[in-house]
Amino acid sequence: MLMLFLRGILIGLIFGVPAGAIGVLTVQRTLDRGFAAGLLTGLGSSAADLLYSSIGVFGITLISDFLTAHQSVIRIIGGLLIAGYGVLNLRKKERQTANANTNGTPIKCFLSSFVIAILNPATILSFMVAFAAFGITGKLSFGDGIALTLGVLAGTVIWWLALSAVTAHFREKVTDRIYKRLHLLLGGLMILFGVIMITQSIIK
Repeated sequence: MLMLFLRGILIGLIFGVPAGAIGVLTVQRTLDRGFAAGLLTGLGSSAADLLYSSIGVFGITLISDFLTAHQSVIRIIGGLLIAGYGVLNLRKKERQTANANTNGTPIKCFLSSFVIAILNPATILSFMVAFAAFGITGKLSFGDGIALTLGVLAGTVIWWLALSAVTAHFREKVTDRIYKRLHLLLGGLMILFGVIMITQSIIK
């Protein structure tokens, strides 16, 4: 079980580093609202990864078959949502201050990234490929499956902690001028990710 847990951590880190749209959103929110907002954004993605890795580990075919069959439509919705956040970033002029009204921010940070991550059913297939690459094949016992999925969760959490902490470290050093340019860049990247996701789904 310990080895499966450690393998799960490696898989979580491998999936966490190429963060894509969630990574961009995490950086943006850390710059805008601080470490906690960025970390909560990343943890929303970790929760989605935990769900999808559990489906892959325990072979819940009813759910995986449904998501795979409808993944194009689901991914288009996800792409639209990502692009929408990108547009909102482009329209934002200033970072929030300590006195800004942030009611509901923690829940929104978590849920928004969870929804974005869950609207990518291909993650199940990616986890299955990763499990096979690490020699994890065949049906696992309940205990081994839990150890593996908790390892995946731990790996993704480690990545989001690191990304949020590093971004928060440089947050106070970012001037308003640089902040505005970063927001344009991050917003543009999110729109690009959304368009790519929609285009790939349509082509498939």
